[in-house]
Amino acid sequence: MPRNDEIRITSDQIDRGGRPALQTRLTPAADVRQCAILAQPTAVIPVVFLPGIMGTNLMSDTGSKVWRPPNTDGVVPVLGAIGQMFAYIFRGPATRQRMLDPETVQVDGRGAIDTEGSLDKQAARDRGWGALMRSAYHPVMSQMQRRLNNIMESCELLEWWNAEAQRVPADYGDEKVNPALDVDDLKHAATFRYEVWGGGYNWLQSNEDSGQDLIDYIEDVVLAHHHSLGEAAEKVILVTHSMGGLVGRSIARLHDYGKLLGVVHGVMPATGAPATYHHCRCGYEGVSQLILGRNAKEVTAIVANAPGALELLPSTDYGEGRAWLKLGGPADRPSHALPVADPYVEIYQSREWYGLVPEVNAEMLDPAGLNGIEGVEGIGVDPFDRFDLKVDDVKSFHSSISGKYPEPAYVHYGADTRRQGWTDVHWQGPEVVDPARIRLEDDDGNGKLRVTDGSADFRLRFGSATQPGDGTVPTVSGAAPGLVAVQACFRQGDEGEGEHVKLNGKRKDKGYEHQDSYNDVRSQWATLYSVVRLSRGADWA
Repeated sequence: MPRNDEIRITSDQIDRGGRPALQTRLTPAADVRQCAILAQPTAVIPVVFLPGIMGTNLMSDTGSKVWRPPNTDGVVPVLGAIGQMFAYIFRGPATRQRMLDPETVQVDGRGAIDTEGSLDKQAARDRGWGALMRSAYHPVMSQMQRRLNNIMESCELLEWWNAEAQRVPADYGDEKVNPALDVDDLKHAATFRYEVWGGGYNWLQSNEDSGQDLIDYIEDVVLAHHHSLGEAAEKVILVTHSMGGLVGRSIARLHDYGKLLGVVHGVMPATGAPATYHHCRCGYEGVSQLILGRNAKEVTAIVANAPGALELLPSTDYGEGRAWLKLGGPADRPSHALPVADPYVEIYQSREWYGLVPEVNAEMLDPAGLNGIEGVEGIGVDPFDRFDLKVDDVKSFHSSISGKYPEPAYVHYGADTRRQGWTDVHWQGPEVVDPARIRLEDDDGNGKLRVTDGSADFRLRFGSATQPGDGTVPTVSGAAPGLVAVQACFRQGDEGEGEHVKLNGKRKDKGYEHQDSYNDVRSQWATLYSVVRLSRGADWA
């Protein structure tokens, strides 16, 4: 480089106070080249990440740790996860209910943080990163913080944006035929600075309540922070994972919050997931069961008392009215299917053997006896009465967001036959002539029932997960937003179409798993594309 060439020094750091910062070195006296510091934009678009259920750390109202999702991306985190497993093994249903009471917990921002060098650690903690599950969310949050602030330099596109970012969205599974990002899109996006915030919330309470809590957080913390620094920041972009999508829809459509540029939804159970029914009747499977619940008793004690969790049950518009609960008969020939019309009455509030909580399992609803404590909300000490009220609220919430999504909304979801979950659930066994005549004799809480029709006993078992999706959210629910007017809908996995829908970052032909979906290059590409497209609505630079 000739001596009179300009030395360009980029400024992409954030100090502990959350302000743009730069560290550089003095040049030798003999070097007479001019040094130009490339300042960061002063106009800001905050990006707020909303995690899924169980993805936010929770503490009690006295400050004790209540919930820390286990990180599983290294030796030390795995050892910590094992420690949590052993601790939870000895916590029965009553203890779990008392600990995870929606009324007595709050967001805990003291969790582990890893910004991968994209942001000062204290700045990240101030921005709520410590409230979110590190291994599932911090990598993509770090990637957004880094890549979105390195789009262009001296009017030239930087490497990733000059190549990979300008692919046609259909290559990554977009079903809405959106255009590729062009230079004008990227130039506009580069006039803003992007600051990534963690939007933790109390996932036990209703998603409607969490929506209001996050509006308060955006107003009083996120936007207030940038305004205190004299930075222009008028609206935010939400990036959501799983149940966080329901919170995002609550913010946009129930509370009609006006300071959103738009929302990116990842693996959202848009119309619910039958896996929630499975967990309440059978417990979780694999290693997860040690922490989340080994059987119906341990899971129901939490889920039946948590409005947010109940709102993950299939809604009336699941599968456009699909009868997803199969009763009796072999796997390929069920005897009966529900719901006929109303899943809330026919399944969730039903006391029958196939109900979410059968009559004989009534003690699972309130093992800690909290319903009988004076001052606890409810209509009496009967646990079913209180539970029915919660289901009524779930129905109301589902109805209020049915077919409604943020405008604009960009969606990506898993559609892979190798990531099997439950599109339908099935109590398999002998033919059931009349479900109403069946009486439950014994329920082991792990998917095995002994029932009688009055003349003979027989056994039913819960069918295995065999249907496509991401292992948790079935394709039919993840794809539901694409049936209405969302801006983009990326179908990713072996059931998608496009050059890059099938291969993960290791070039393996495999779909992404629900919890770790944001660690996959396909969902990351869809997210970055979506954020840039949403930034076109920003006009305060």
